[in-house]
Amino acid sequence: MQKQGSRELAIHLSGKLVQKVSLGERDVYEVGRVDSNALCFRDAQGLSRKHAAFERSGSAWTVRDIGSTNGTFVNGKRILDAHTLRSGDRVTLGELMLVFLEADLPAQAGQTVLFVDKAASLGDTVEATLDDVLEADAEIQDNPHMKALVQAGRELCGHLSLDGLFQVILQLAVDTVNAARGALLTIEEGDFRMRASKGQGFRISAHVRDLVVKERRSLLVRDALSDSALAGAMSIVQDQIRGILAVPLQTEKQVIGLIYLDSPVHVREFTKDDLNLLTVLANIAAIRIEQARLIEIEQAERIHARELEHAALIQRSILPGDAPPFPHRKDVGLHAAMVPAKEVGGDLFDYFLLDEDHLGFVVGDVSGKGVPAALFMAVARTLLRATSENQKGGPGECLTYMNRTLAAGNSAGMFVTLFYAVLDTRTGELAFANAGHNPPYIVTPQGQLRKLSQKSGPMLALFDGHEYGTLTARLEPGEGILLYTDGVTEAVNKQGEFFGDERLESYLAGCMSSGAQALVEGLHAAVAAFATGVPRADDITVLGLRYFP
Repeated sequence: MQKQGSRELAIHLSGKLVQKVSLGERDVYEVGRVDSNALCFRDAQGLSRKHAAFERSGSAWTVRDIGSTNGTFVNGKRILDAHTLRSGDRVTLGELMLVFLEADLPAQAGQTVLFVDKAASLGDTVEATLDDVLEADAEIQDNPHMKALVQAGRELCGHLSLDGLFQVILQLAVDTVNAARGALLTIEEGDFRMRASKGQGFRISAHVRDLVVKERRSLLVRDALSDSALAGAMSIVQDQIRGILAVPLQTEKQVIGLIYLDSPVHVREFTKDDLNLLTVLANIAAIRIEQARLIEIEQAERIHARELEHAALIQRSILPGDAPPFPHRKDVGLHAAMVPAKEVGGDLFDYFLLDEDHLGFVVGDVSGKGVPAALFMAVARTLLRATSENQKGGPGECLTYMNRTLAAGNSAGMFVTLFYAVLDTRTGELAFANAGHNPPYIVTPQGQLRKLSQKSGPMLALFDGHEYGTLTARLEPGEGILLYTDGVTEAVNKQGEFFGDERLESYLAGCMSSGAQALVEGLHAAVAAFATGVPRADDITVLGLRYFP
């Protein structure tokens, strides 16, 4: 309790009490975002550098705007001159609200309930709190509204879907106060969304909506046509609205929407008891809505997780398995592995015999991540398989056909980088085509590296009509080749450093005698150790081949 005659400001930011300031040490308290103000709030949205001033005037205190951009409001009305404050007045400056309090009216906890009497303006109010309403349940026990509240509790304890819940809440609200029309709106991504309505032609006053949501106030207007703040609103005049009830749907942390009810005067005049009941109902309903939302989110996440599991299984079945490929052959050793950044990835690898003497192998990287990239990957891999079996002009001709086919139906703008090579196992001749992919490395038994940096053209699926050429190289006996995606070189550690080409080349130089499987698994392990503690941002795919004629 304050001392007799003392005054203070209870300051709320984004609906939360952040500070109490006793007035009296100085005669003027300026409020704004710069440090020169007595009350400085740098991060308050809508607050000007110098916004308003609280000033002593004899035995009273006033507030005036000092050239702010968004204006100064007292109890919802914008002031143009100095305004003498009364205990309980609420001064709104952007998202900042300052409540002026005197000794005979201590600060009240909980939600503010605002009553507007007939022929009164929004500045002439009687206030109570939600706590007051709940503490007065002895009076409510004998009130028929109590039966409605009990019914609401029963209805809201059911297992309704979210859409069904909105309809039930609004119907309960309309029935309990015998309103002519009603609407339930939620706030989603910063916009109001109508989730349930009863009646036609709703045009809810923006002034009413903003007062309820931004200032977290419940509102009762007994005669809107006589109210100075509402009588000029077209939605009020054209529909001849008299009584209005509007309450926020408020959880512990935030306002998630509002319930709005109205009626012409000949239907029924709303009462304070109606507002009390609707305020309690709205708070219960808000909690139930959030519970329903969480349940639906959890269900959607479980379904999504199952779908991703199935997608991952399908992807693993598309790519070559873990068993050593071509175990009957002694002229090549080959191994590949992919670690996706998500449940499914957009990288691809494959290897297949075109005939007894020619081995095809490929690594690619699809733009994007997740299921869309995995689908595009599957299409690209299937298309390469089909093309390589029918095209006799080499890897370049295969990529030309793939590019033309993928670009023709590519409304999503996706693309794939690809390195495709065919090894003649009799001679070691390597025919290859590179569509914008990372250049592979050839590793000699002495630890020397050769980078195949030539490119046949850009990534596939974007530039229809491009002709990709076939390039050539040679693998000498004992040499190996390593293909990889940029998930290797662009892996990041806790210091923000990239794994990079130098670390990759250093690793390869130390693996001159390693077999294909050891080469691939060792590189995956090196990248994982380098990026320990950092979430993987990209798929990591590596293919290694050793040539032993």
